[in-house]
Amino acid sequence: MSITDIIIDVIIRTAVPGDLARIQGICAQALDRDPDAPRLPAIMAAAPGRLSVVAEAAGEVTGACYGSLRARPGRATLGYVDLLAVAPAASGRGAGRALLEAMEALLAERGAGELIIGGHPPVYLWPGIDVRYTAMICLADRAGYERYADAVDMVVDLSTVELTTGELTTGGITLRRATRAEAPDLTHWLRAGPWGQSTWPQEAAATLEREPPGCHVACRDGQYIGFACHGSVRSGWFGPMGTLDAERGA
Repeated sequence: MSITDIIIDVIIRTAVPGDLARIQGICAQALDRDPDAPRLPAIMAAAPGRLSVVAEAAGEVTGACYGSLRARPGRATLGYVDLLAVAPAASGRGAGRALLEAMEALLAERGAGELIIGGHPPVYLWPGIDVRYTAMICLADRAGYERYADAVDMVVDLSTVELTTGELTTGGITLRRATRAEAPDLTHWLRAGPWGQSTWPQEAAATLEREPPGCHVACRDGQYIGFACHGSVRSGWFGPMGTLDAERGA
């Protein structure tokens, strides 16, 4: 569906592939707290089922918004506003509000009964609105969104850490990097275990496609008991991670 709407001097329309480079530049400027911000639009564009709109003023793209849907058996379909960014030079002219309203309309039209501003796993960009982006918090507040939970992201500087390569065995538990060849076995274990109803098996599988794989496993007597991933969607981001209940605290 093609959308055309005008808010003051802002035109909202469906994004096209030719907009990507400009959107990447906007994210680099607007999301300056995130070093990998220019990569985020490409991640969204490649993700299945994503909807995207752009704001245009005087023939130039000034902002973009990506959204998606998740069906929930027995409950209303959940809509996600995965990414919204407006060029700093265009801020305050209604582009952000117009983009959000257009995405809300698209998601509602496709059955969304509730919306959340935040990541939609397995293509998970962030847990919600980063408190460092005050303008986005204000936009969501004015649009009627309510805070329902808090999430804490923590940062570690790996440049000061002595990294260990190869296998490490302690207390009968072997820690090692997973290999691409064991992807079928590892994802089967994840689906059969306590994380089977989550998107974690898909996220772990994505890390195993990289070289080197971004997943480490813990094994006892040759059997998986835990796993930890990094770079599933965004490079430098840790998770998911899980340990079987019986092994916690061991």
